[in-house]
Amino acid sequence: MVEEQEGRSFSFYHAELVDRDPGEIILLDEEESRHLRSLRLEAGEAVILTDGRGRMVNASLEGSRGRRREVRIRESRRAPDALDMELAVAVGNRTRMLWLIEKATEFGVTVVSLLETERSRSVSDAGRSDGFRAKAERRALAAMKQSGGARVPEIRAPVDLSRYLAGVAAREIGTGVLLVPGGAPLAERLATARDPIIVLVGPEGGLTGSEIRGCDEAGFLASGLGPTVLRFETAALAAVAVVAQRAASRNEEGKDR
Repeated sequence: MVEEQEGRSFSFYHAELVDRDPGEIILLDEEESRHLRSLRLEAGEAVILTDGRGRMVNASLEGSRGRRREVRIRESRRAPDALDMELAVAVGNRTRMLWLIEKATEFGVTVVSLLETERSRSVSDAGRSDGFRAKAERRALAAMKQSGGARVPEIRAPVDLSRYLAGVAAREIGTGVLLVPGGAPLAERLATARDPIIVLVGPEGGLTGSEIRGCDEAGFLASGLGPTVLRFETAALAAVAVVAQRAASRNEEGKDR
């Protein structure tokens, strides 16, 4: 939850916020109601609702219906801007994959695409099962609320790298960058990039030579993050931060005009 005691409200999830009128009372589901009870919030206190798809409203707590809490809609609220970015990452260690998805959500990444590569196929379940994706979606939802965001990224099931690259090439939009040791600094690559940005991160051990050539043929630009070798989740999150800083700088420039 967004635990901010002075002047800011806790954030809760409700899947249906389209066409909601001020004054309308809605019911939180049992899980959100349980979270609310744990915070010991009382009727009349202000909260924020988000649907995970970019909508936010200000609301206030009302009573209860059984185990579910009532919330009254007050007014719409401007949601933080989405980060117009897709993070494409080879499946890896389960714990670190979940951590990465959580942190990418905090930054507002819109899509997380999971990839199968030659060196990821031996990795045990880290994105392939329905159970993993359900857990990843729960972690993302919690991260969205904690960070005060309004969007849960679309988490796409793993596909073979070659198939993924063919799909990206067919879209013919945005700019794709591939993180590789020795690549041109990512910030420099992004200086002239077109949105949306796609950042592709290989597995532990890196992509093979043929896979790197495939990325190059698909239009991905080789980019780097410094002289050291980074774990896949470190590299991915560092790249997300660079893209987020670029977006923030552009937003500030737009305000000054």
